[in-house]
Amino acid sequence: TLPRKAEQNAGALEATDKFYQNAFEIISSPQTKKAFDLSAEKSQTRDAYGRHYFGQSCLLARRLVESGARFVTVSDGGWDTHSSNFKTLRTKLPPVDQGIPALIDDLQERGLLDTTLVVWMTDFGRTPVINANAGRDHSSTASYICMAGIGTPAGSVIGKTDPTATRTEGGEYYAHDVAATIYSKLGIPLDTSHVAPDGRPIWLCDGEPIKELMG
Repeated sequence: TLPRKAEQNAGALEATDKFYQNAFEIISSPQTKKAFDLSAEKSQTRDAYGRHYFGQSCLLARRLVESGARFVTVSDGGWDTHSSNFKTLRTKLPPVDQGIPALIDDLQERGLLDTTLVVWMTDFGRTPVINANAGRDHSSTASYICMAGIGTPAGSVIGKTDPTATRTEGGEYYAHDVAATIYSKLGIPLDTSHVAPDGRPIWLCDGEPIKELMG
C-alpha cells in the first residue's frame, strides 16, 4: 500500500496526464484543424479583422468559438512601455482598434454575442506620468477592462478616476470582482469549491459581480 503522500502525488500525476491527453485530442481533432484553417474565410472578412497577427488571431478566436470552444485566449505582448511609450503605441494600437471591434461585430452578426463574453484586459494599469525614458511605468492604483457580450450594456463606462488618472474615485472594483463578474455571466456559481490534494477546500471566488455590467 502506498503511503498517503505517495497516493496524493500519484493522483496528481494521473490527473495531469488526463489533462495532457485531453489537450492533445482537442488540438489534433478534425474539428480543430478545420477551425484553424483561416483560408476558408472570405477575403473581405480577413481584411475587416486586419491582415496582421492580432487581427487574424481575433478571427481565429471567432472560428474556435463557432466550432464549440468554451474558452479562447488571444495574447498580444509588447505593451510594457517603460520607454518609448508613444512611439510603441503608434504601432500597437491600430491592430487592436481594428481587431476587437471586428470580432464583436462578427459575433453579433452570427448570433454568438449573446452567449459569448469578450474580455480585453491586462494585469495592471500604466502611470499617467511620463518617465525620463518617455515611457509609462506600472500603476497598481488604477486600470481598466473592456467587456462585451452576454448582456453587457453597450457603450457604458463604469467607474472613474481622479483628474490625473492616478487613482479611482467613488466605488472601487478589484480583481476578484472582475472574476466574479465573469463567472456570473458564464453561469458558474461563485460558491463552487475544489478540494486540494491535502483536503483543503479552495473556493472559486470571494468577489462580488459588478452590477452595472450584469445587464
